[in-house]
Amino acid sequence: MKTYEYAFNVIAYSRFRSCIVFILVFVTTVCIFGTGLFTDNIQNGARLYGTTDTDLYIVPEEYLDSTKDLLFKGKACTIMFRSDVTEKIKEIPEIEKVSPQLYLETLEMSCCSAGGIQIVAYDPKSDFSVSQWTDVSIDISPDEILVGSAGNFSKGETIDLFGRTFKVAGILEETGMGYDSSIFMTYDSANEITSSDEYAYMFGKKKNAVSMLLLRQKTGADMNTIIKKVTDSLEDSRLKVYAIDELASGLRSNIRMTTTMVKTMDIFVLMIAGVSLFAMVTVTSEQRRKTAGSLLSVGYGKNKILRLFFAEYLILFTAGTLLGIGISSVFLFPLHNVFKTLLDMPYKLITVGQGTELLLKTLAVNFTMLVTAVSFTFITVMKKEPAMLTGENV
Repeated sequence: MKTYEYAFNVIAYSRFRSCIVFILVFVTTVCIFGTGLFTDNIQNGARLYGTTDTDLYIVPEEYLDSTKDLLFKGKACTIMFRSDVTEKIKEIPEIEKVSPQLYLETLEMSCCSAGGIQIVAYDPKSDFSVSQWTDVSIDISPDEILVGSAGNFSKGETIDLFGRTFKVAGILEETGMGYDSSIFMTYDSANEITSSDEYAYMFGKKKNAVSMLLLRQKTGADMNTIIKKVTDSLEDSRLKVYAIDELASGLRSNIRMTTTMVKTMDIFVLMIAGVSLFAMVTVTSEQRRKTAGSLLSVGYGKNKILRLFFAEYLILFTAGTLLGIGISSVFLFPLHNVFKTLLDMPYKLITVGQGTELLLKTLAVNFTMLVTAVSFTFITVMKKEPAMLTGENV
């Protein structure tokens, strides 16, 4: 009988034991690959705190929480203040660039949404944040927009916003932040909306309003000096300057707590699965005593017997590993944007390289378990004399 034919016959004959081994391997795979992918996506999103390429943010102190929710969680809001402080900030010699953004929340869209969509107006000429997430020219026309990766829009599609029709000029790369669910238009377009009579009840016919100023410091400039000068220039206004660490401090704590809880649960599940698998292998090795003795008595060599045992475990481990990876992928990848919304924190899909590393880690752990299981069974059985193997248990 061929090796794998024998292995399949044994699996079919010992269905209950085979199912237990298969389930234990499946559970360990989901714990390593599935939850690993989940926590790595969260941590990957957390690394994007500074990738708006911004050193300092100026926002109204009273809208700090709304700003955090917009940046890191994608919750839509409307924030507006006068832009007369912009020129004062530009005069500070340690600052290289100043880029304004304006945040507007839609009430309704004629295309496919009931509202609550975040509009981010930016100045293409001074922008250094939005442009890094797209290969589209930042000099888009007033009737064009950019959309985030989670917006479910296509390039070339038209969208009606505030009674105006815009064409999607490009899709931003995934950022892991609130940008993914936002729509980006030029300041000229936003000014037409906020200063119009039609939407005066919403925006008070404001023009050149600002929600946030993004600052980039010059190379070698002292951050504390910049913060002091910016604060002085703001005088007694309700605006305040924040470093990215200040904005993200609370969110970092939530991310650490979430990932720690998930990993702790993983450790306990892996321990239980590992002990259960070891117990199953121990029982199986004793049951195979007579099988090994019979095979030796009819001329099978020890290497051949090892291959028979290895083939059976290999089939079960391969099936459990593939199903675990498959179920995790089917569950996490299609629901990626759903998780991003539900988690209320930055969440970005890991790169192909990171995914490959996680896959190899999963395979390495399962292969180690496979070798351990086969080695324990083989050594336990083969250390006895052939005559003892075929005898009854005492």
